[in-house]
Amino acid sequence: MKKISLSITLISILLLFSGNIIAKNLQEQSFDDIDRMLDQQFKQKNTEIDSLYNAYTDAINDAFNGVTKTIAVKWPSNVKLPTKSTWVGYSKNLQTRSIVDYQAGELVIETIVTNNDLSKAKLEIEVMAAQLTAPTTSSIEKLDVFSQAVNENLSKKGIQSAIKPLQNENTLKQILPEKNLLKIATVEINKLKVINETPITGAIKIKASLPTIDTTLNIVTPRATKLKAKSSSQEPVPAEIATEIKEPIIKLDLVETAEGSVLKMTIKFVNNYQKVLLANNFDDVKKFSKKYDVAISVILAIIETESSYNPRAISRVPAFGLMQLVPKTAGIDAHNYVYGQKKILSPDYLFDETNNLQLGTAYFKLLKSRYLRKIKDPQSRFYCAVSSYNTGVGNLAKTFTGKKNLSKAAKVINTMTADEVYQYLLKNLPAEETRNYLKKIVNRRAKYVHFDNEIKEI
Repeated sequence: MKKISLSITLISILLLFSGNIIAKNLQEQSFDDIDRMLDQQFKQKNTEIDSLYNAYTDAINDAFNGVTKTIAVKWPSNVKLPTKSTWVGYSKNLQTRSIVDYQAGELVIETIVTNNDLSKAKLEIEVMAAQLTAPTTSSIEKLDVFSQAVNENLSKKGIQSAIKPLQNENTLKQILPEKNLLKIATVEINKLKVINETPITGAIKIKASLPTIDTTLNIVTPRATKLKAKSSSQEPVPAEIATEIKEPIIKLDLVETAEGSVLKMTIKFVNNYQKVLLANNFDDVKKFSKKYDVAISVILAIIETESSYNPRAISRVPAFGLMQLVPKTAGIDAHNYVYGQKKILSPDYLFDETNNLQLGTAYFKLLKSRYLRKIKDPQSRFYCAVSSYNTGVGNLAKTFTGKKNLSKAAKVINTMTADEVYQYLLKNLPAEETRNYLKKIVNRRAKYVHFDNEIKEI
């Protein structure tokens, strides 16, 4: 019995010793070597991951290409599709569309005027305005032609729909006026009709009437709303978020385009609309900031830069949601870190704001405390983590050494001051997008830093 116990003890010591050697070797290996080893160990799993990721990527690319061709029949010179900062919806006949622009802070509804029929154009605008100012899951689903196309492409591959209809219609209700929109829109459109009461015989006559139209209107009965955070604990929203909201400005234009005359209504979001959107998720931001030791100001700067607070942000990479997670890279790493499982996450999973905030924050934690742990100066590590969030740790390492070796890159970085690292990155990062991304995060973090309070700085 003692011999067996002794043997087990010796084996345990050997395993522990060999494990330490392996761990040490891993630290010294380049990322290329580690990638090759992990690819070999998880070959079967990676094959499954690649297959599903490729299916999502192909479905999204096919949707972008297919929907573009379809919409171009009606809008040949100006196709609009969803982006990181916009959500786009179309009527069934594709003649009327809405662009919810989270970066510009406005909703644009526009319709092509056919046969000089302003009455019909007015009706098209009113119908879509009603769908968006009092939205339901059903009304949004009908407008979201892009998501429909993605799901149709996936269904052909035997995959269940990956993009569900926009569930949180309350988001639109909060940033758009709740009352008087249709009434005011009708008044403004009628103004246009009265001015053009003489039968219109051509687009030139419509265009000529534009300078005489007073199309900007401030609503005279502003409402004041105190925001409340979306939280089970119902904690009060910080004073910096709670704000009075006034009704936005509505502007009506009749413009000449390659498609012909287009009636366009622009509705500005409520004042401080980003604070409205922030309030919806502020408890989650606080929770994950504390859990993963990432400053609130950093999380909010990333959200604003990546998506402008658009919960349905999507890019052709593809990346999804508030913090623009790529399923195959950041998504897998963060999910494995949080749940101990390598998994390709569906777009719908990443569109869920809580899921997205947790995994995005966890991924930034991974960058600064695991991948970039050998960088000694916290501020230098922050600059490198921000750059890596956009371009990847391998490209970050190559910026300093020409190779994807973080250990060698860290040695170079550790000979520099934090300011020298920042200036070096701004000059030498290969992609202009990443250089601009770093500047935006640093600048935007400053306006959110008051939220950090007792949260440990990175």
